Amino acid sequence: MNQGALYNVLKKIKPLVAVVQGVRKLHSRFRLDSWILTGEERVSGEPITVFFSGQIENCNYIARIVFREGCYKTRSCKMWSWKVSKLINNVSVPYSLIFLQTNQVTHNSTLRNYSFLIPSWIAGELDVAHALQCQRGNDSVKTDLRNIRRNRFTFRVTRKPEEMEKFYYTMYLPYVRQTHGDHAFIATLDELRREASKRSELLLVEQDGKPVAGVYLGIHDHERIDALELGVMGANRDLVKMGALAAIYYYSLLHASEGKYKRLFLGGARPFLNDGPLRYKKKWGLHITGRLHTLPDQFVFRPCLGSTAVDSFLENNPFVYEEKNTFRVAVFIGAQQEYSDQLIDHIRKAYCLPGFAGATVFRINAGATLALEENIAPLTPPDVTLKDAPAA
Repeated sequence: MNQGALYNVLKKIKPLVAVVQGVRKLHSRFRLDSWILTGEERVSGEPITVFFSGQIENCNYIARIVFREGCYKTRSCKMWSWKVSKLINNVSVPYSLIFLQTNQVTHNSTLRNYSFLIPSWIAGELDVAHALQCQRGNDSVKTDLRNIRRNRFTFRVTRKPEEMEKFYYTMYLPYVRQTHGDHAFIATLDELRREASKRSELLLVEQDGKPVAGVYLGIHDHERIDALELGVMGANRDLVKMGALAAIYYYSLLHASEGKYKRLFLGGARPFLNDGPLRYKKKWGLHITGRLHTLPDQFVFRPCLGSTAVDSFLENNPFVYEEKNTFRVAVFIGAQQEYSDQLIDHIRKAYCLPGFAGATVFRINAGATLALEENIAPLTPPDVTLKDAPAA
């Protein structure tokens, strides 16, 4: 029997197929690809080197926020996920920043050398009644609503399979590919259908009776409706500027209110707080609910202190990290920056979203040290911090 015939026989043995698939899944889960990225840091222009282990989409996202104009990417090696703590705690590594993606449960107590545990995605939702009420006090949202009226955007809801499929190919795919590029996690049409099960519908934004944007909605329960994926016809940026994206958010809230739903789930956002999509959701009243259940991995992140490039990255990229089963915000300031009431107020307003336990302000001192100041409290119970930390 030749090899081809033997393969055809073996692949028909269902138990064997299941075993092989299980081994492959286990292997891919615990043995991750790794890359070494080099280039100029986005703000300072100084050289910086990143070691990343995990999914290529996450690697590409990290490259986008770290580097000024692309980077030189070298494929390194496959890395067993249980070697995370060994690399993170090695004081002699030759990298500026280390990001290790893991789906194992990692605790802060196992991390040293100013390492952080960062969720790969954070999930959030809107309180429907609160969001509709608060739009009157937000100038940016009021501008969006004027654009919606001025450009004659309306909406309708459909459950027709052919319209859902057309939305997927003409709105969702073009928009997510253009907006997120090589770091996009693109859902298949079947995945969207499974996510929403039989309780799905499509909200279409129309202009003069013509569909121009939309969002795929899933009915989670009697209190919550989920905005699963959105898109704009042909990824047309002019439509976005006219208010088509804002119309998706506003009409989703209106539709949820009409259906007596209390919460509108907005899916996931990246944990870096200057990220555009997160800032956009924030202005509608985003409340952070935890990790995104469909992408629950985490990053173990270690900045190797002592260079201008690393200082610049940290100062310009506040992020969410986990501490004692809560989410906190990490904000970094330079040795000469004044720690003032104005700074505290800015951190509260810009970064302390509902659902965070508070923010921690790290002062980057000369050499390889951080000082952790006092807790800065947001406007509601959570707090913000700066306390001394020992030298690395």
